[in-house]
Amino acid sequence: MSRCGQMPNRRQMIAGAGAAVVSALLPGGAHAGRATDNALLPKLTDGRHWRIGYAETMPYGNYAGTLASIVKGLDALSWLNGAARMPYDAGQSDSEALWRWLSTRDLGPRIRFVADGWYGGLDQASAEPILQRLESGGDIDLMIVMGTIAGRKLALDRHAVPTLVFSTTNAVAAGIVAAAERSGRNHVWAHVDPERYHRQIRIFHETFGFRRLGIAYENSTAGRAIASIADIEAIAGQLGFELVARHVQAPVGPEDQERYYTDLAAAWGDLARQVDAMYITFGRWSLERFPALVRLFQDRGIPTFSQLGPEEVAQGALMSVARSDFDGIGQFGASVIARLANGERLADMRQIYFDTPTIAWNLAVANRMGYRPAMSALLAADNIYTSLGAMP
Repeated sequence: MSRCGQMPNRRQMIAGAGAAVVSALLPGGAHAGRATDNALLPKLTDGRHWRIGYAETMPYGNYAGTLASIVKGLDALSWLNGAARMPYDAGQSDSEALWRWLSTRDLGPRIRFVADGWYGGLDQASAEPILQRLESGGDIDLMIVMGTIAGRKLALDRHAVPTLVFSTTNAVAAGIVAAAERSGRNHVWAHVDPERYHRQIRIFHETFGFRRLGIAYENSTAGRAIASIADIEAIAGQLGFELVARHVQAPVGPEDQERYYTDLAAAWGDLARQVDAMYITFGRWSLERFPALVRLFQDRGIPTFSQLGPEEVAQGALMSVARSDFDGIGQFGASVIARLANGERLADMRQIYFDTPTIAWNLAVANRMGYRPAMSALLAADNIYTSLGAMP
């Protein structure tokens, strides 16, 4: 019998967990609403166009989705037109093809997407060429940056180009901005959701009532920030469970990737023998390798929660928090760009935004573990997967 099957208290707990999950998804306070402020519309007397560049940590669906939604938000605010024709499909991770389309279309006189202003792979590539370009101050007026690693590399004082950072695990802990409410820097701004990982782990704990939660991450300043370890430690103290940690050094280049996979498998294998739940923090594995890596937790009946999101649930994690769409964050990002273009200072703009997420479940993983989620919990989900992911 699987571990979940041996612990009926978990199933008793989940009977009422649907309501608990819904309540945990809705933290106190209001989130930013849809923009209706006329101050966001273009000033008719300002004929300047904004030349925008883009950089990302790696290919990722959240990055492409956020970019596409920012473009749609700018269209809704009359800063450009034609966004409805974008070649974007929900879930795609390829932002470069989207950028090529944006940079070769006439979208109006106010916004231009610089043709050679797209940069990817900053999880391993140097940011020096981008920084030198921004230092020159010649042909990019604004950078849209996706991901913690890319944000850490580009949100520097070496240049003065306004830099907007999205899709970070924790922009404050990563040192991208000094505070959650406002950046205090005239050329750096980052989207912040300070309760995101508290919500994730609270949902996970309310569902399974674990006592020992496993985590694996690189034990460096950057590694702890990327995994948002301070948040995880704080919620562990609040909820009274033990964290069991193992450290795995991130790969330093493509030639080091197989060493990383070996070390990660060893760390996860060790944790699988000692914990009753696993919180899978952001890692440097490919989604193609993920099903084989995570299978050992399935075999031992250990529930897994992906910090990253539904992409890993589709490939074999049991659950995560999903975003129903990117419209909200896209409108929020577009409003920041509009205010900047209309003369407001980034240092004064609010950075906090959250929209109501939902749970993502993988029912094939649950079945393999001998676990049956409550119908009330499934009704609170937007993303439900029914396969284990392709095994290499």
